[in-house]
Amino acid sequence: MDPMSRHGLERLRSRLVDCLGPPGEGGRDPRTCGEPLCRQVRHAVTGVDAYLTALEEGSRTAAGLHERALDLWQDLERIASAQPGRAAVDGGAGAAVRCGSRPEEWAVPPCLKAETVRAGDALVCSFTGGMVLDSEPVAARALDAALVRRPALLAVDLTGVELFTCTGLNLLLAARRRALDIGIPLVLVAPSGRTLRVLELTGTAALFPVHPTAEDALRHRPLPAPRPDGG
Repeated sequence: MDPMSRHGLERLRSRLVDCLGPPGEGGRDPRTCGEPLCRQVRHAVTGVDAYLTALEEGSRTAAGLHERALDLWQDLERIASAQPGRAAVDGGAGAAVRCGSRPEEWAVPPCLKAETVRAGDALVCSFTGGMVLDSEPVAARALDAALVRRPALLAVDLTGVELFTCTGLNLLLAARRRALDIGIPLVLVAPSGRTLRVLELTGTAALFPVHPTAEDALRHRPLPAPRPDGG
């Protein structure tokens, strides 16, 4: 097993590119790779890269990300070991290539899905997948759109979030600042132990009220957030 390092990640990435082909339009080469497998590889590389970045920067979030990053690393090694390598269909230079793996065996959900539903005068914004650099636009759009609607409460449901990196933390902090500006309480619903660990390690846990379910958040909603001008 390669050590979990920049050099090791590059070796794994290069091996997978050699087998699956370089990303084409839409992030994959449709000639050589089934979309679910390519998506899983991209998700895993992004997660390990986020962990290594936190580690290199001396961020306290690195400790909270280690276990998940190790899981993703092992996924990459397992996928790489299952690939027999690229083989030219007709042996000619520049020919279309094929890979002997079965992509359907590696089916995974999209990197991040967002859904916002109204609950009375409140909104519940639910995320499923990974809140990582690759999914930042999805999460940012969902949170921005929810705040534009000026709910009495915004509950961010993290029940389905499997990977939470510095990107996810920064998104929540930005949403909280905007919510404070317009007097909207923002609370978190069912963050995983790993997500809570990131919040604790960065000293931001106290900024977010946490509830076990969306129903509990709606029953025990906090007072409206004070505006910066005291209004």
